[in-house]
Amino acid sequence: MSMPFANREFIFTQPDGTKLKVYGTGNQHQATFTTSSGFTVVRNPASGYFEYARRDVTQHPAPSGIVADAMNPLSAGIQPRLKPPAPNQISAYVSPGLPRSPSRWQVRRDQHRLRMLADAVNGATPAPPQRQTVGTFVGLCLLVEFDDEQAVIPQSGVDNFCNQQGYRGFGNNGSVRDYFFDVSDGKLTYTNIVAPWFKASKPRTYYTDESVQYPMRARELILEALAHHMNNGFDFSRLSADDQKFIYAINVFYAGTRVNNWSQGLWPHSFHLQAPIQLAPGKFANDYQITDMSSELTLGTFCHENGHMICDFPDLYDYGNESRGVGSYCLMCAGANVDPKNPTQVGAYLKHAAGWSSKVTPLAAGGSCQLPAGKNEFGLFRRNRTQYFILENRERSGRDASLPSVGLAIWKVDEAGNNSNEAMTPASHYECSLIQADGSADLEMGVNDGDPGDLYGEGGVFSSTTRPNSNWWDGTASDLTIRSISAPGPTITFSV
Repeated sequence: MSMPFANREFIFTQPDGTKLKVYGTGNQHQATFTTSSGFTVVRNPASGYFEYARRDVTQHPAPSGIVADAMNPLSAGIQPRLKPPAPNQISAYVSPGLPRSPSRWQVRRDQHRLRMLADAVNGATPAPPQRQTVGTFVGLCLLVEFDDEQAVIPQSGVDNFCNQQGYRGFGNNGSVRDYFFDVSDGKLTYTNIVAPWFKASKPRTYYTDESVQYPMRARELILEALAHHMNNGFDFSRLSADDQKFIYAINVFYAGTRVNNWSQGLWPHSFHLQAPIQLAPGKFANDYQITDMSSELTLGTFCHENGHMICDFPDLYDYGNESRGVGSYCLMCAGANVDPKNPTQVGAYLKHAAGWSSKVTPLAAGGSCQLPAGKNEFGLFRRNRTQYFILENRERSGRDASLPSVGLAIWKVDEAGNNSNEAMTPASHYECSLIQADGSADLEMGVNDGDPGDLYGEGGVFSSTTRPNSNWWDGTASDLTIRSISAPGPTITFSV
């Protein structure tokens, strides 16, 4: 899956056709899988079988030669829940998934970060983001079926899912267009041109062949679909592209359900083509996401991946899976998974970076602030261009109906950080951290994706002497104090 997953049930197929139920935690780059009884399993690359893991000479989990579920692992001295030695406690569990080769959106983001950090060193004053995602953007949605697996949802149904205002199909809270229009407070209109169904030249079994290096067959399928539409006069000129003429977003649905094991064949993922191809003058294809259509459409993963491709949003989860990032409080972490048909809002940090702020109140000692929920109004306290606190009101309603906590969300931002760095030290910390009011740091500790004690409620205080405190990452006092917080609700007030 292109989205991160935690303790999610999967059914894998062994080479002899037997089914193996496993529980996985990870992402498209790396993951760990255990049986229902808690024994770690790894794929033996020589045989293709998932086997119980035992430690090798380097103390890393490795195939034991005992096929999973073939016998009682305890009788063979196999220990449950094996972990690699620190610091890498996830990536050695299984064969690597997709390499971390940058997609075009990552290149754009990295270029912006380099400019931003250079300006910060030179003492430049705070400025708006280099590229705001404001206005009208148009992506491409490809539909692919096979002789042995045909479409069950018509093109019109997918078009409605992507673009229809007020869409309610399959129980979703609006269309993809509705989601981005709402969370941007009307500043982004993102639609997709949905191409007609294309029938692949070969059966699905060809593209799901696990003996072929992943994701070569997925790329082949996408190129085949693009070539078909080019040959049939499809107008690619309407698609939005960046300043280097790369199309922002290509979304691909293929007919049927996911049949591959993790990181094989057509396992859903988000990546880029082996080399860009020109579809029309000034329009090059590169970034894509691909997933099985199954029998229904859901917003969560689709919106998350387009947050990358359209908005250049980073993942705010931990690629190593040792921690939970910002949990359920943002689409770019677990917020897409809590309710896939009604993903949570994008958090204040990324909304502000995208240019979606409706009102920003600078926070200063002796002042006060009033924040309505869901209106993109934020409180901001800066140290410099890259480090600041940004505050918002989150209410359990609408797109935030699945939030684990309600009240005042206080985000601590260091744009030079990384949400795979959960140590909470001056040298190793998140890019965007949710200050958890109960002081537990459960997100950083990997305990959960959020709980009722996370956001600040009535009477809460946040200062240099509270736990957690308002100091900057280097320990310097920020002198920010938040007090007299009102009860959670449609509007929340506080004093500074």
